[in-house]
Amino acid sequence: MAAHKFKPGDLVQFHRRFDDRRSASGVYTVVRSLPAGEDGQVQYQVKSEQEPHARIALEHHIFPALPPSGSRAARDGES
Repeated sequence: MAAHKFKPGDLVQFHRRFDDRRSASGVYTVVRSLPAGEDGQVQYQVKSEQEPHARIALEHHIFPALPPSGSRAARDGES
């Protein structure tokens, strides 16, 4: 069984090269991890606040969303 990189509650974005014009741009929240498909690809259910429905995303199509530059998380990570 393939290990999942993301967990429920993680914020992610789609890679630009995968950008689907039908999907909302911006940040999605991982709702849950799903079993790998028949091809072994890890997948997730993700949800944007800009859409009424959730989407299925393959792990290699998403990456962690960066916190806004003015956020506390971003400031705490600065050296």
